[in-house]
This record gives sequence, structure tokens and C-alpha cells, in this order.
Amino acid sequence: MGEKAHLPNENGFSNENKDNSEQQQNYENEANDDEDDMSMTSEGKMLDNQLDALNSALDDIEQKNDNIHAQLLQLLQSNREIRKQIQESNATDNEDVQGQT
Repeated sequence: MGEKAHLPNENGFSNENKDNSEQQQNYENEANDDEDDMSMTSEGKMLDNQLDALNSALDDIEQKNDNIHAQLLQLLQSNREIRKQIQESNATDNEDVQGQT
């Protein structure tokens, strides 16, 4: 009493074996899913670390680019001032030459 009746199915085997094999398959699938989750987590962490490294490298490049841009602006301004001084000097020299003739 209290025991399950195990009737044979079409193949002549009891349904208990089928239930056990289904349970075993479910356990194996869950174990494989856990392994996949762990490997995905590991792969995800590795990918995240690589993205962080790339982001850091891009930040460094951006900073260097900004520094170069600032230096070029200073050089441009300096060249404009020198050109202006040269033009003023040439204008003064021209006036002196014209005044002497």
C-alpha cells in the first residue's frame, strides 16, 4: 500500500525508468546550463575587462589629441604674432627707405 503501481508502457518497460531518465536528462541539462552560465560569466568578465582597457586607451589617446591641439593653437598664435611683427618691421623699414629718397 502507498506504493506506486508501475505499469508497463508500449515498449514493455515501466514508466518509472522513463521518469528517471527524464529526471537525469533534466539534471544534466541544468548542470550544462550552470557550466554555460559560469563560462559566459567568465567570458563576460574577460570581455568587460577588454572593453575597460580599450576605453582607457581611447581616453589616453583623446587626452594626447587634446594636448596636441592646444599646442598647435599656441604655435599658430605665436606664428601670427611673429608674422605681424615682421610685417610691422618691414613697413617701418619701407617708410625709412622712402623717407631717405
